Amino acid sequence: MRHINFQHVIFILASLILTSRAQAYPDFIGYSYSSCVTCHYNGLGGGALNDYGRALFATEITSRQVFPKSMEEEEIAEMSGFLGKKKLPWWVRPGLKYRGLWLQMEPGATASTERYINMQNDVNLNFFFDKKQNYALITTVSYTGIEPYYGKTNTWFMREYYLRWKQSNNFWLYVGQMDKAYGIRNVDHSAVSRKAITLGQFDQSQGVIGHFTYPDWDVAVNAFVGNAAQEDPQKQKGFSVAGEYQVYEKFKVGASVLTSQSDLQQWNLAALTTRMGLSKGSAIMGEFGLRQKKDKIADSEAELGTYAIVQTMVEINRGYNFLSILEHTKGDINKSSAEAMKWSLGAMMFPLPRTEFRAMATNGKTYSDTGGADDAWALQGQIHISY
Repeated sequence: MRHINFQHVIFILASLILTSRAQAYPDFIGYSYSSCVTCHYNGLGGGALNDYGRALFATEITSRQVFPKSMEEEEIAEMSGFLGKKKLPWWVRPGLKYRGLWLQMEPGATASTERYINMQNDVNLNFFFDKKQNYALITTVSYTGIEPYYGKTNTWFMREYYLRWKQSNNFWLYVGQMDKAYGIRNVDHSAVSRKAITLGQFDQSQGVIGHFTYPDWDVAVNAFVGNAAQEDPQKQKGFSVAGEYQVYEKFKVGASVLTSQSDLQQWNLAALTTRMGLSKGSAIMGEFGLRQKKDKIADSEAELGTYAIVQTMVEINRGYNFLSILEHTKGDINKSSAEAMKWSLGAMMFPLPRTEFRAMATNGKTYSDTGGADDAWALQGQIHISY
């Protein structure tokens, strides 16, 4: 059997990146907002919303039914600040984020289990050194529950902290601890394109990102040296490049590459991404990647696996959306290995300002050349408060 050479894939994707990057809530390209810098302090997406992003969340994403018909959209936007209509000093913008998950495994079965997980507990404190916000310090303090943060549970920690410099409308520089520049920053940190490939909720890394952004394309280059909370042998050090090109309005294609290693493991990642707005409020996005992992201690042969995620959001009415997420992984494409598929269907709702609810049903399958396991079913209820 012919083995696929990862270096060849890197070369091909690198050539695509130099002419093309993908970003999150990336679904919102359906509202014609294809660049994350429009709403986020981090131009690559994720993290705290800026003032414009808060107003947009209230006036386009949140259901209109909660507001009186006599209230104008401008007045709704004015109420979206951290203290409502009360203006804060120009040099500071705080924020709070909470995300909780109710999970029931194998509903209806004798062995059914359920639990509630506090997934995200963030306090954002963002400071600016000039009124135009060209110079900023972005920080996030988080609290971890049962999910360990490098061996610690039930503790507060600094998840991200970085300086941001807007040199011009076309170039942004970030220095500090932050998410790596790679792929689509899906808000679901347990997705196959996140935690399983070293891009999970707590996988921020100290480093430098240079972000070039233009109307039709943007490229981010990231050099990193590992998370400050890790022991030195565990720190993944390397670089990544992520790019995206707008083919036409509401349709973008992109590519990403990442290579890193510690004393224990070596990782190589490569992906193609796409995002397309279908109609107002509706969109489809996908990420299709290769992941190569090598255990340096065992000195075993590197495993070259694949992953894919396709997410579709269809607006039913303002604030209420149908959501479909299809995920697939294969352990090693160069030999017989297990494959896994998961399909999640449900609703993503924004019935109140600053609030998101999700109700999902998921079906998971695992199979290999020698057989497969019984389907795994789950029900999920999720709440997200962004203040």
